[in-house]
Amino acid sequence: MSQPRQPRAPLPAHIKPVIAALWTGNLFAPFLVSGVAAMLPAIGADFAAPAVALSLVMVCYNLGQGISHMLSGRICSMLGVKRVLLTGMAAFCGFSVCMALAQNMPMVIGLRFAQGLAAAAISCCVTVLSVTLAPPQQKGLVISAVMSAVYLGLAMGPLTCGGLTELAGWRTVFFLVAAVGAAELWLLKRIIPRDEKGVHEQGARHGFSFASAALAVLSLSAITFGATCGFLHPAVKFLLPAGFALLALFVRQELRSDHPILDLRVLARVRGLPGGMAATFINYGSIMGLSVFFSLYLQQVLGLNAFEAGMVMMTQSFTQALLSPVAGRLADRFDPVRVSTLGMGGCGLSILMLTTLDAQSAVWSAVLLQASLGTGIAFFVAPNVAATLGDVPQEHMPVASGLLGCLRTLGGLMSHILMAGMLSLFLGDSAIGPGNVGRFLEAMRYTLILFGSLNLLSLVFGVRRSMQRARETRN
Repeated sequence: MSQPRQPRAPLPAHIKPVIAALWTGNLFAPFLVSGVAAMLPAIGADFAAPAVALSLVMVCYNLGQGISHMLSGRICSMLGVKRVLLTGMAAFCGFSVCMALAQNMPMVIGLRFAQGLAAAAISCCVTVLSVTLAPPQQKGLVISAVMSAVYLGLAMGPLTCGGLTELAGWRTVFFLVAAVGAAELWLLKRIIPRDEKGVHEQGARHGFSFASAALAVLSLSAITFGATCGFLHPAVKFLLPAGFALLALFVRQELRSDHPILDLRVLARVRGLPGGMAATFINYGSIMGLSVFFSLYLQQVLGLNAFEAGMVMMTQSFTQALLSPVAGRLADRFDPVRVSTLGMGGCGLSILMLTTLDAQSAVWSAVLLQASLGTGIAFFVAPNVAATLGDVPQEHMPVASGLLGCLRTLGGLMSHILMAGMLSLFLGDSAIGPGNVGRFLEAMRYTLILFGSLNLLSLVFGVRRSMQRARETRN
């Protein structure tokens, strides 16, 4: 590894309350991501929903995030980061109330899509503020500190939501999230500094292309529903090639536009950005769909209740929250690309080890494998963000953050599409029961092999990035 850097000074006093506010704001979306995964069996039982419909709850949430990440960077440049952050948090709280009042499965799926839109806006703004406000030699520490909230939210979600579901029903969770979110909205409004003058005025002058936005929405929606909803009608599958064609048109239009919504040309201007984006897409594409499989496996195969399953599932995220600050310090001291590559390799190996689980597996083995996966994720995420966005000029930071979030969400969307496709292939529109547990385990095993293999193959990006940085350091 490279030589250790100089010891860093303490964080400035005025930055600490901002980091605390960003940290708490980063809790909500991941809390409900893992929490909803733990509540899926209870939601499905209320509405008599099949396994594929439950998977669409997660798929459409990721679709909403993907669309929002495509647009959030541009909107932040136009309206200001703080204004978009507050709007996103308010919308997230409002949709939580609506979720608590949902009367059928289509409403649940639609509202989770809307929550995904709001959650991505929050995530994009938090990333921009974390990177731009952190002192240069402490980016890894600040990013890992803010990211630890994501892991804590993921860890708390299954346990808290599972417990509340057992005690008071799943609707109680969304009312609680809305109430706490309102308090966080007040905190963010008071503590987050105002945007610098001229930043959003310049973005407003460049305008907003509604044609490009429509292409982004239509392409991602067609790809998502074409890949996951073929069980509704054979013709739905034709949406998949149509979606890719629309996506190609969107990319073509963005590259030709003087003021694109998602400036893909930033990839060519900033060192390390393409490799970091590719690593993000592949890593999230191989881990985000696992929560649904694991929740169904623990409850429908091993027979745990929602609270017990939540306790097992929190192991992964608790490990991430515990080790994320360690990974951030290593990223500040050594080459963050090497640290993130090590984490990616750990993720791939852990996913492949999950294929050993079956109907006779002991719960403790599932706990250990979740902890192993959480370790790999912790050593990948914050160092990768620090390495990818660390050299981005401030004027390009909203777009680069939106682009990174977009690739992260598109990876998660791909993960959930593959997961939903496998469930549809092996189970059709049937709910998981004693008669088809074997088919569910087969779907889970094949998906895990695919995810783990992709993760290990993506190590080539990390090795190339590390070699490139080493050459630049020597020169």
